[in-house]
Amino acid sequence: MDTLPSCPRLKAYIEAVRGIVRRASSDAQIVEEVQVAAKDLVQGPMDLHPDYLRVPEDGYGRNLIYRDREHGFVVIAMAWPPGIQGAPHDHGTWGVVAVAEGEVVLENYERVDDGSDPEEISLKARDCVEGAVGDVGFVLPPEVDFHTVGNRLQDGRSLTIHTYGIDIRECNLVCPETGKLKRVYPSYL
Repeated sequence: MDTLPSCPRLKAYIEAVRGIVRRASSDAQIVEEVQVAAKDLVQGPMDLHPDYLRVPEDGYGRNLIYRDREHGFVVIAMAWPPGIQGAPHDHGTWGVVAVAEGEVVLENYERVDDGSDPEEISLKARDCVEGAVGDVGFVLPPEVDFHTVGNRLQDGRSLTIHTYGIDIRECNLVCPETGKLKRVYPSYL
């Protein structure tokens, strides 16, 4: 999906991100500037095509909107059914999350173990963004990478727009059943 979507707000946002990534001198600067652009993006109705709002039978929908071949970043629509919460995971790249619909919780964690055991992990809560429409949060490794996102609503969908520095094909997830770290391979619907 490296063609621009038909939604004018999304087109303008993607062009803004392309400009930011092209001229920024650091990932921290990218995150700072993309947060401003993302906040502007979600101030009005998104009018997303239904293909971007898909949800599997179990879990949340991860729908690719745009992949930038030149700069490597992606823009994804995440559709969250009521009460759905993701497990703690990392991405290994910068990311910005903007709330387009509903309410979400983005909790960031600090890894407190030394990482010497590839399966063991110990996390400490770092900060929490309880977001409504128009709010944004971010991840910025290595300090802010492990995080969770979830829909706070018990009776309605939430929609978040995620922009990541790379197209994430694998990441680490803390298994809810065992508390151990495992490698997962996220895909799009």
